[in-house]
Amino acid sequence: MVPITLTDRAANKVRTLLTAQQADGYGLRIDVDLGGCAGYSYKLALAPEASEDEAVVPQDGFDVFVPHAVAPLLEGIRIDYVDTIASSGFTFDNPNASDACGCGNSFSASASAEQNAADAALFGKVEDALEEVRPYLRGDGGDVAVVSVRSGVVSVRLTGACGGCSLATVTLARVIERRLKELLPEVQQVVQVN
Repeated sequence: MVPITLTDRAANKVRTLLTAQQADGYGLRIDVDLGGCAGYSYKLALAPEASEDEAVVPQDGFDVFVPHAVAPLLEGIRIDYVDTIASSGFTFDNPNASDACGCGNSFSASASAEQNAADAALFGKVEDALEEVRPYLRGDGGDVAVVSVRSGVVSVRLTGACGGCSLATVTLARVIERRLKELLPEVQQVVQVN
């Protein structure tokens, strides 16, 4: 679960918005877009449900949905709601922000947070790409599982018949790695782990 904190004021504002828009059962989607003054911008929206590529963070009376691909950029964020004479809106205290714009809605991230977000996004792409390879492996009684993705290096575990096969390294290099590199240029290497 992605550690995200909404203050009481922020949670109350979300509940008020859900009631005003008659959006029973909806949740709050917190996302990040490329752009803004500092590199990234926060994006909030009410959503009927989480998609399969989102983490769900339960709150009092609603859920928060966070796309896995941007979760490293939002981990530990504290969201508040301010209402003053000069302005009102959600504010963000993000420990992953290395710099923030004066508007408060845009930020830049540390290299490690950006790398974690890129790795999470590539992990999902690798999973999708392996769906093309899996039927061949399963036809021989085997399968492949993604263990981790770090800086373009994909660690996989061969299972079933593939796991103990004397040709496992050939399958890894000639089938899995070759196809992943064809589909995803950001994949640098595929390694097998036990």
